[in-house]
Amino acid sequence: MRSRSAVSSPARTSTGAPLIPEPPMSMPNASIPLHSPSDSAKTCFETVLNRNPGSRVSRVTSANKEARMRLRIITACAVAVSTAATLTIPAQATTPKQNRFDVVGLVSDVRGKAAVTDPKLVNPWGLAMGKTLWVSNAGTGTATVYSGQGKKERTEVAIPGGAPTGQVFNGGEGFTVKGKPATFIFSSPSGAITGWNAEVDPKNAIIGAFTRGADYKGLAMAETDDGAFLLAADFAGGRLHAFDEDFRRIRLSRSQFRDRTVPANYHPFNVEVVNGNVWVAYALRDSETGKSVAGSGKGFVSRFDLNGRLTGRIARVGLNAPWAITKAPRGMGRYAGALLVGNFGDGTIHAYRGNRHLGALRAADNRPITLPGLWDLEPGTAAIGGENTLWFSAGSDGGKHGLLGMIRPAGTKAPTPAATPTTDSGNQSKSPYRGY
Repeated sequence: MRSRSAVSSPARTSTGAPLIPEPPMSMPNASIPLHSPSDSAKTCFETVLNRNPGSRVSRVTSANKEARMRLRIITACAVAVSTAATLTIPAQATTPKQNRFDVVGLVSDVRGKAAVTDPKLVNPWGLAMGKTLWVSNAGTGTATVYSGQGKKERTEVAIPGGAPTGQVFNGGEGFTVKGKPATFIFSSPSGAITGWNAEVDPKNAIIGAFTRGADYKGLAMAETDDGAFLLAADFAGGRLHAFDEDFRRIRLSRSQFRDRTVPANYHPFNVEVVNGNVWVAYALRDSETGKSVAGSGKGFVSRFDLNGRLTGRIARVGLNAPWAITKAPRGMGRYAGALLVGNFGDGTIHAYRGNRHLGALRAADNRPITLPGLWDLEPGTAAIGGENTLWFSAGSDGGKHGLLGMIRPAGTKAPTPAATPTTDSGNQSKSPYRGY
């Protein structure tokens, strides 16, 4: 991890041995079992074909008699098949409310749009869970902190390089800034990767790495038996960059974390680690503006193992400049455990199981949930919003404003945040670590 030389695995610098068994190239398709017609229906069709079950074809001498018999049998078959189909409808199809969701806005920079008003919450991107919820605010160059009910905490961190995008929580001893491990690590479009530790500087993050010309739109941390490493999505250069626990750049091979079937004008927009796999979201990049291009079908999501080998890709159905990638909480009905992908392009959220598209998450009125400027999705915890909750961040109004909130199963009682003024809440513990 600490060598600057070329590596065959981003987790180690001296060996190319696999860190984990490589997943199969084909992704499992956990589709709903298909039901076949009943035995009586099968017998009907055999009779229509002049077959008795298990016997040879028999002939009828009268053509008229045969025609009348066929008509009666076909009618009986239709009834039998209809009955069989009715009896085999999946149970979930009769309980649609279990697969509908409520959207609850908790914090916004716009007064009156949510229970809590926070002027720092402008174009919020990456979310990270510690003991509280941390939010990267690209519009104000800050990271703000909230409780499980959406109440703003006292901690507020300035991010050097500005416009923080991706964010990760670090529970290990690596990635030190001025001798202390960074508790939270941020990426920025300026090419800076910064870390924050309350004992080093409670109000400012410290630059740990800088890559000239890079445009880091997303950040992920992968943990292995040999240590951890960071992956940053360089939207300008079209590649992932890896960093060891000393914030030193790891040299990747030409094939590592690269899907050559993705068109060259689609660049890594974000990177996440879910279930031990590295997932990369690709968006179409405008070569003149450097920004993502929205549009139906404009996006790819590819899967890699921790060594950077391509192991699969989800269906393109539903993708539109995808950024958020996470696992659906267990309380989300038929979507529980599925891969969720949030689109920055149209604000919708789509679920995938294996390589099968399960559809968009829908509100109680059966319309697709749409969150303009959607960035991140993060499952809640027992302490932060509840285990059946999905947190979201969105840069509404073209990134000029922001909204932080929850997506919960329809009818679930949402937490009621205490309304706070637009200044610090003053409830933060004096301990430098408590509450983070």
